[in-house]
Amino acid sequence: MKNFNINTKRDLVIPDFACYQMDLGGPVAAAIKAGEVSNDFKELPSWSKFAANPMKSKGFFVRVLESLFKGTGGHDELNVDSMIENWTGETRVAMMFINAHNVQMEMIDKIANEALGAYRIVTLSGGVKYKGIKVTQKNCQQIVSEVVEQATKDNKSVLIISNIMGQRSFSIPEITELYLAYDRGEMGATLQKMSRTLTPGEINKTGRIFSLSFDPNRDDKFDAMIIETAINLKKRKNIRSLAEALRTVLSTIDILSCTKDGAIPMNKDTYLELALARKAVSRVIGKTICMPTDPAILSAIAQGNSDYLQSEKQEKTASGKTREELKTSKNSSNAIDKTDAKLIAKAREVVVTILENLNVIIDGTECNILNDAMDIIRSDVEYQECVAEEFGVGYEVIEYLFDNKIIKQEHAELMYDAA
Repeated sequence: MKNFNINTKRDLVIPDFACYQMDLGGPVAAAIKAGEVSNDFKELPSWSKFAANPMKSKGFFVRVLESLFKGTGGHDELNVDSMIENWTGETRVAMMFINAHNVQMEMIDKIANEALGAYRIVTLSGGVKYKGIKVTQKNCQQIVSEVVEQATKDNKSVLIISNIMGQRSFSIPEITELYLAYDRGEMGATLQKMSRTLTPGEINKTGRIFSLSFDPNRDDKFDAMIIETAINLKKRKNIRSLAEALRTVLSTIDILSCTKDGAIPMNKDTYLELALARKAVSRVIGKTICMPTDPAILSAIAQGNSDYLQSEKQEKTASGKTREELKTSKNSSNAIDKTDAKLIAKAREVVVTILENLNVIIDGTECNILNDAMDIIRSDVEYQECVAEEFGVGYEVIEYLFDNKIIKQEHAELMYDAA
């Protein structure tokens, strides 16, 4: 790269971005009081419950849409116009992701059209047609481009609603607002969704990402982006600790909490404290750890099957095979089916639980190096029994994860550097 000059004109078209955390407590309480939600939603509100049957909790969704895009209903903390500085009053192009099936997306499309009559609504779902044409991943960008172009001529705003379509290979420069209307969600997919508002457009464009949460203190949709950036920064800049890298990253990103008095920048130490409390660091690390591909080993980890992993270890020792040789080939009939996500997820849960409780091993042995700590535990049955009781899986499972470098020393360092 030393032979290339910095292109400042290109850099100028890269959008700035800001992240907003929104609390849906207001419209939830109002909809419950008015009897506009299902009993299931009333007991414990969530986006998944709304998406299961949108019509049963229609009143809640209407209140959210009207607050966000019309500023009505008395929920000032959701009035986007009042959250955005330097508001110009120009037409808006927004995108909202909801995890719902095609049949439910048709219902959501109908609700949105009724609630936002002045908006052009484009719903990207296999169950919805545009001018008689079925919407697909292949044609959805062209369809949206046409709607946005015409709406701009008519001085109308646009709301694009999608479940899966358009989260990748979808570039609409006019999108300046993105709404994440789902619970948690897979980290990689969330990062892809966020990118939809970061397509270069106007020189001064700012992409605004809104996380619509039922409990902002437990909302982790921004965590993956921030923590992965901090991990990479720590490695690249040789920063002393992950906590320091996180503070550096947080100093460069606008994360705002939406209140009745407007959008208030979150204190970086407060955000870091909340991220640690909701186990964000361990979950991000757990998502990036390279797991075995052998279904039998994955199953043994997921179920805490110490006997299988112990015998696998003995077989490896007897045969003299290296770790690389034991990895299942992509072409092997043993290779795990990519659709078996539940098994992988369960195995990752075990790994994350161990990551979150590494202090039991490190503090208990008074060793900062994992290999040294495991050597101590390996030779002491009482230690092994304590570890198994604390982690809920046999000691051999934990030993296997460490010995095979599934959990590495650097993971421990990241966990404790963030504290």
